[in-house]
Amino acid sequence: MQAKTVSVGPVTAAVTNQICASQTPNAGQMVLNGAGVSATLGSINNVATSQDPAAAGNLTLVSTIVQFAQPRYVYVTSASNDSAFTFTITGTDANWNPLTETITGGNTKAVVTTKQFTSVSSVYVNGNCGSVQVGSFAYATFTGGTARQVTITPTGNESSNSFIVTGTDLNGNTFSETVTGKNATASTTNSYFFTVTSITIASNAANAIVAGMTNTAASNWVRFDDFAPSNISIQCTVSASGSATYTVQSTLQDPNDPFSPVTEGSLTWVSSSDPAVVGATTTQQSNFLFAPKFARVVLTTTSTGSVSAVFLQSSNGPK
Repeated sequence: MQAKTVSVGPVTAAVTNQICASQTPNAGQMVLNGAGVSATLGSINNVATSQDPAAAGNLTLVSTIVQFAQPRYVYVTSASNDSAFTFTITGTDANWNPLTETITGGNTKAVVTTKQFTSVSSVYVNGNCGSVQVGSFAYATFTGGTARQVTITPTGNESSNSFIVTGTDLNGNTFSETVTGKNATASTTNSYFFTVTSITIASNAANAIVAGMTNTAASNWVRFDDFAPSNISIQCTVSASGSATYTVQSTLQDPNDPFSPVTEGSLTWVSSSDPAVVGATTTQQSNFLFAPKFARVVLTTTSTGSVSAVFLQSSNGPK
């Protein structure tokens, strides 16, 4: 069998607000306005800049029709209490069909559509509301182009709340994971996300919340041949420059299993039974006596270096 190689690193320190800066969101989408969202990926006013309408009517947009490269939620941010007013967003959906949604204004915060728009042609307010601005966000990324676990940290008790984190993995596949809030401490996803496209909170937050990333990162997964011999050789090489602490992990579960699939966010990953590749800091060789479904390498702490791992499964082919 052909050797399969994956790599991961370097990994910068954790950033608690990489995805979402401090906010107290209503039920629905949190605002992706953290350190990992550049101006090219969205802003709070890229649909309509701040304005104070004197009466019911359409807001002035930044262009006649605001178009997005991919479907996005639309956020209306109020500087004062606009909960007595509604905002009707008109545009197109993911298939460029006409789409309209009406949302109630917020009280000094952003409110967001439940539908995603590929374009916005008008935003209508039904009265003399306060100063508002309208924006959209594509996704948040992580430093170093790495896949990271997502952290959601409230300042108070959000243990009765839940959050759906949606994004992509290193292969561009879209998936979601649900995490339960905690009391003034971080909840962390089981999965590693390459991008985050949305975080949906189930109920109105009682406290300010930030969303960010851990200081750990994971490689791509290696899929093994179910019909080849199960012996697998492993070699993990630490880069000559910098340092790295890594662990080889594997799982017997499979999101694509036709009979008992396990969602990506619910997979159980187990560290290798070989202590040489658990919390390792130097180049090591190891093996799997029995082939798992998938394997990966995780950098378990902030790292200035990287790790390249080669997995070589035995073959039934001619010798």
